[in-house]
Amino acid sequence: MRRVFTVVAAFALALTASADSRNNISRTFDVGDGGTIRLNADVGDVHVTTGGSGKVTIEIVRRARDAEDLQRNEVTFSQSGSDVTVRSRYENDRHSWFSWKHDSIDIDYNIRIPARYNVDLHTSGGDIEGGDIGGNADLNTSGGNLKLNRVSGNVHARTSGGEIDLDSAGGTVTLNTSGGDIEIRDAASSVEAKTSGGSIEIHRAGGTVLARTSGGSIRIDDVVDTVNAETSGGSITAHFSRQPRGDSRLSTSGGGVTVELAPSIGAELDARASGGGVQSDVPITVQGTHDDDSLVGRINGGGPRLVLRTSGGGIVVRRG
Repeated sequence: MRRVFTVVAAFALALTASADSRNNISRTFDVGDGGTIRLNADVGDVHVTTGGSGKVTIEIVRRARDAEDLQRNEVTFSQSGSDVTVRSRYENDRHSWFSWKHDSIDIDYNIRIPARYNVDLHTSGGDIEGGDIGGNADLNTSGGNLKLNRVSGNVHARTSGGEIDLDSAGGTVTLNTSGGDIEIRDAASSVEAKTSGGSIEIHRAGGTVLARTSGGSIRIDDVVDTVNAETSGGSITAHFSRQPRGDSRLSTSGGGVTVELAPSIGAELDARASGGGVQSDVPITVQGTHDDDSLVGRINGGGPRLVLRTSGGGIVVRRG
């Protein structure tokens, strides 16, 4: 009896292993440096790692409620030179009231790329996470978070429902989210960061900064050029470590504005607050009249305009 049970158990285990292998798809492509992996998926989380050279490996792990759900997921691969394209389509049950959901299938895309390679990743229902990428990164998701470590090139990332976290970028950075916070630790060039529902934090920017949010604070720890920052629901803090080459404007309707200037920076200051007052420990040659809620004048003989506005707090200008 025990022998029969053992045979049945082994047979069941073999069936399970066979089913699992059918759920997973794996492909490897020989490529050269400078190519691009393009993923266009209807649903799923994306994970990118870097390792080795000359190959792109794609592992797709699928977990479905039944075999019929797996059949609705069609995956195709193509290659042109050093570029690899993956398309993953999921056909919903059109007769279901909840056909817009993908609860019946769960997909992970695990992608390994060479050290010097670009990524162009789009998913309509999941997170995107990338390690060190030695090229440009273009990311887009309609329903998840975006997280990147080090990217040597330009970064363009957009999500309609999550946070964006970037460790560092060697090129320009453009980030946009409709429902979360944005954090950038180190950007070597210009930065554009926009969110409709969170805060923006930039630790270092090596070029111009454009930061817009409707629902949080803006903090820029170190910037070497112009800043255009606007929020309707929080405070703004910015530290200028070098002379900006153009005009800057920092404006908020829901908090205070604090600006720190390196000792050598010159500017034409135009600071106005509605009810919170303007304070400065930086020597300013005042122009026109001065009161508690406004301060207009030259810093270090003048320079580009530095416009500061708040209708919900005070303004502080100091050495930093």
